[in-house]
Amino acid sequence: MKTTPVRRTARVGVQLVVAAGGVMFAAVLAYAFLSALKPGGEVLAVPLHWWPSSFEWHNFARPFTKAAFSRYYLNSVVVGVTVTLLNIVTCTLAGYSFSKFSYPGRNAAFVIVLATLMVPLEVIYVPLYALVFDLGWVNSFAGLIIPAGTSAFGIFLMRQSIDSVPDELLEAARLDGAGVVRTLVTIIGPLVRGPIAALALFIFLMNWDSHLWPLLVASDDEHRTLPVGLAAMQANNLGASSVPMMMAAAVLALLPTIALFLSLQKRFVEGVAMSAGLR
Repeated sequence: MKTTPVRRTARVGVQLVVAAGGVMFAAVLAYAFLSALKPGGEVLAVPLHWWPSSFEWHNFARPFTKAAFSRYYLNSVVVGVTVTLLNIVTCTLAGYSFSKFSYPGRNAAFVIVLATLMVPLEVIYVPLYALVFDLGWVNSFAGLIIPAGTSAFGIFLMRQSIDSVPDELLEAARLDGAGVVRTLVTIIGPLVRGPIAALALFIFLMNWDSHLWPLLVASDDEHRTLPVGLAAMQANNLGASSVPMMMAAAVLALLPTIALFLSLQKRFVEGVAMSAGLR
């Protein structure tokens, strides 16, 4: 099918919009990085100067000396990685069940899972906190990790992805003597690596940036994650001289998410396309 002038114009327009968004995003990152290197009095100076008069590299070390920043960082890594792995396991198992097994109530259970997507998280925080408090998980990693161990969105994503796996492959695996778990690991797993990567990226980003729930269940430095720790550092700032330090802390907090996205970018696009039925 030939590309019409209207289609070409629309494609160019979309590309320009995407490029403009990319430039704006890059400009924000560049400004944050350059501001982290400025002396204290230059960040809020008027008129605005992008380039620092001197490069204060020690600003990147100050968060580690002025607060328990290394502990916040470690907590976020532990919680983010653990929650991501739990979601990969639970969502893949649930998606496999909803996609390839027939049993009474399967469709009704899947509809209930989807219905939970329409419930704002803030609505369930009070009863969820009461449950976590009764279990003694306040100020513990269990309280930060277990409630986020699965997600309705992840179950939906994996169910849609596993639907695209031909049933003939699974039947052939069963004829060869493969059990349910072996079929999932050796047949389905390699075919849905893209959706699994997309799920991992979504879940890690959501938990890395999560603020309200960690704020409720982790009030001490031993269990605070980066968003809560950064908010506490900002509340205890020392005036304009601490702005470069906060900028440096924010830039350091961005590094894992940027690195994860760059490493999983190709798989992420493949996974979204597969889940949407485009591949």
